[in-house]
Amino acid sequence: MKAIVLTAHGSAENFQEAELPVPELRPGDVRIRVKAVSFNPVDYQIRKGQPEGRYVTSNILGRDLSGVVDAADKGQRDFRASDDVFAYVCNRGSSGTYAEYVSEPAELVGRKPASLSHEEAAAVPVAGITASLALAKARADAHRSVFVAGGAGGVGTFVIALARQLGIRKLVTTAGNPKSRAHLIERCELGEERIVDYKQKDFIAHALAKNGGPFDIALDLVGGKMLSACCQLLGVEGNLASITEAPDRDDFETLFEKNASFHPIGANAYSLVDDRNLWRRYRATLDRLAELFDSGAIQPPPITVLGGLSPEVVRKAHGLLEAGGVQGKLVMTC
Repeated sequence: MKAIVLTAHGSAENFQEAELPVPELRPGDVRIRVKAVSFNPVDYQIRKGQPEGRYVTSNILGRDLSGVVDAADKGQRDFRASDDVFAYVCNRGSSGTYAEYVSEPAELVGRKPASLSHEEAAAVPVAGITASLALAKARADAHRSVFVAGGAGGVGTFVIALARQLGIRKLVTTAGNPKSRAHLIERCELGEERIVDYKQKDFIAHALAKNGGPFDIALDLVGGKMLSACCQLLGVEGNLASITEAPDRDDFETLFEKNASFHPIGANAYSLVDDRNLWRRYRATLDRLAELFDSGAIQPPPITVLGGLSPEVVRKAHGLLEAGGVQGKLVMTC
């Protein structure tokens, strides 16, 4: 099979094309002929040798895919050859997803939403699972106000769509350029009154004014100064969830002063233990997302298809993600 391998940590120039054996079908697995994959910030973090890669054992990166079951182990009863599926691969696959085939535990695989193309479905698993976890851990519901740092990105787009399904109407998010603002208005259907420019010196005051006071929930999808802003924007007994990092000492002091709670969100957490019952949470979330798409409750994720499986496309995707400001998800066909 064709695959894109990382020859060494560091530059994106270290991605090279390789011809490798098709992975063996492992017990409890389905082997998937990959049709499309999407890219996530964790990809370039792993490439650069950052801590996010400490559990990665393959030099083929990538965590999202959509494809067709090529073969299915008889020990699982949920899938068979020719089924259209999408999956979160994390560190449990035979490799990452920058390849033509991946063998993956059935618990981490869902049936592809019939209403989505493979390219669209490939954009769902990591972002959709992460957004679902963040909203659940922060105890988001229709009675609470929500601040989202980074609403125009892949995870943020899902957060906004899923928050709407929860009945949340008091939601404010950030944009730092006209392209992100246009994405939030046109694709996420937010009004100008729900968007603040985080590059403005007094954007925290603007966010509080738009909400009519402190927020019940803050979701940090960016890190750095935006995580600090989330701590300041929370009200008493508010909930902060972050997919990036933990607050520093000063920010924790701010949370203490508000009796607020902090929830770190690690989408791969369930995969880090040898408990297949926990792994099934991924299937459950993927199935729920598929229902929302196929019922029309949420719209197809906004994607940009960069091209076919090649080192050039992988390098381009990593460069765009590192530069920041990507709207929606970047996708590669296989």
